[in-house]
Amino acid sequence: MRICRIAALLVFLAAPSLLLPQQSPAKKDELPHPKTLEEFQSAAKKVLDDEHVPGAGIALVSNGQVLWCGGIGKADLAQNRDIACDTEFRVGSISKTFVSLALLRLEEEGRINLQSRLQDVAPEVPVRNPWESTNPVRITNLLEHTAGFDDMALREVYNTKDSPNIAIRQVLQKFPNPQSVRWPPSTRFAYSNPDYGIAGYLVEKTSGQPWTNYVRSTILAPLEISTGDFDLTSQNRALLAQGYQRPEGKSVQPVAYKEIYLRPAGDMKASPAELAKLVQFFLRRGATNENQLLKPETIARMEFPQTPLSSRNGLRLGYGLANYTEVKGGVVTHGHDGGIDGFFSSYRYMPEQNWGYVVLLNADFSGKALDELNQLAIDFLSKDFPRPQPAVPQLSSAELKKFTGLYASRAPRNQLIVFITDLLDNTRVRLQNNQLTLAGMFRASKPLIPVGRNLFRNEKDPEATVAFFPNASGQMCFAATGGTSYAERINPVWPYARLGLLALCGILLASALLYAIFWILLWLTRRLKEVKHLRVRAVPFFAALTLIFSFFCGGKSIDTLGAFGLWSVLFFLGTTAFAVLSVVGLYLAVTVPRDEIHPSIRIHSLLVSLAACLLTIFLAHWHLLALRL
Repeated sequence: MRICRIAALLVFLAAPSLLLPQQSPAKKDELPHPKTLEEFQSAAKKVLDDEHVPGAGIALVSNGQVLWCGGIGKADLAQNRDIACDTEFRVGSISKTFVSLALLRLEEEGRINLQSRLQDVAPEVPVRNPWESTNPVRITNLLEHTAGFDDMALREVYNTKDSPNIAIRQVLQKFPNPQSVRWPPSTRFAYSNPDYGIAGYLVEKTSGQPWTNYVRSTILAPLEISTGDFDLTSQNRALLAQGYQRPEGKSVQPVAYKEIYLRPAGDMKASPAELAKLVQFFLRRGATNENQLLKPETIARMEFPQTPLSSRNGLRLGYGLANYTEVKGGVVTHGHDGGIDGFFSSYRYMPEQNWGYVVLLNADFSGKALDELNQLAIDFLSKDFPRPQPAVPQLSSAELKKFTGLYASRAPRNQLIVFITDLLDNTRVRLQNNQLTLAGMFRASKPLIPVGRNLFRNEKDPEATVAFFPNASGQMCFAATGGTSYAERINPVWPYARLGLLALCGILLASALLYAIFWILLWLTRRLKEVKHLRVRAVPFFAALTLIFSFFCGGKSIDTLGAFGLWSVLFFLGTTAFAVLSVVGLYLAVTVPRDEIHPSIRIHSLLVSLAACLLTIFLAHWHLLALRL
């Protein structure tokens, strides 16, 4: 769930580095290509050492059997405890897999239909859907993240006040805002943890017992997962690894165990050995050591999405029923990732080649380490298998040109940080030398290779990972597996003009801060005694200073996400004060008598105040003014 990172994006305006293209991990070709288990273990250790990750629990499954299960590094630095095959980790969103399996089991028992409308099955769940008559929220929408719900409210992340076992229905009623549908369901994918909060409640309501009990008896027990559990028990507590974070500019530090509200979405604890059993279960197409727990066709249904527009227009890959199907390392894999305070996790499998793996980290500060360990595992396990490329159909320039343009992302995961996607998550599609190319607004383009009339892939992909299709209003849309889940073609003028305006506003506010140094020095040397209307200069300066301070306070609120405290109050007051000072500054610059102030000073103050007012409008549009963190 990576829940500890949501509020970090609020420091965006105070962190210019976030405006720059992100440094991508080391090229995958630079990683070694392990041929033996010893080479894999050595390469994995180097990744952890390079990224200063305390340790990892890893399981490799080849030909359906566990090839190796063990640990590299430390489960607890203070206790000098090594990671072993049975070391427990918090696995974050991998939890969703078990909840999805529980609902599928209930469906096979005839006790629930995943095509049912949520309103019919659980009318007591607070959901607001303006499109209910034409696009109702169905249970499959919850499991595929296509209901249109927002992600967690900030106060819905950490449970600091209620019982750890608070009923899921109470959580949903306590935090109803995320269940407001933002666009017609069954049109696009947008990851939302409340989807699985509701799914957990449906398990409970349908089975007639606490959802944890049903998952434990019906899914975990048949898989022979006896220590791993959603609850923190005496068994898994003794084996649980210590999670670690690395605050900016500081060394690796332990992170406290934090209770969360949406437990079905991310509260599972498991070991590499236990998740290896889950991988084997998928490779056996729903069979355990004892019997056939789920039908093979049910497992196949889990692995591919059916509800979003992209799937209905030919894109096979995507997020199924708590199961990502995407291209990793040049092969199509299935599985899920997870992230929660102090932990990163991943499992992947490929039934066609009968292999899979588990990677669990007791650190949440290096996505690069997780990515590279995934790549090493895939490279090692798939080394003996061919990687065929599909045939390339020939499309005319006219057929390709209809897909060109600028596409804006229209499926933000969290509405709070929609300004990030508004500003930066835009994709350019161009036709160059009779070939489509795809790029970010300011990034180098990559060629798209046709697979069908509207389907394309990247150079090393084994099948289509990009699709173009019209929506209900006829607007051309774009979706990419593992990237932009849904984007609509727009006029390219405004996105670039908006960035230009914001950059200009930033420059003008920065000039007010620099100019202030000059007149503060004059004031300190008592040379401003005869100067009139000093407030015309001072108010824009304090507006700029207040904005910077506000987002500094927003950043300081990360460690107490969603809780009332000094920093959250200061952010609320600071953004409010910025709006007030912006308007006051503009009023003063406009009304000051022209013959009583130097024209250049008046014009500069006027421009800075206009810039501040324009930023106020943007912040208000993005609901960041007077925001209660």
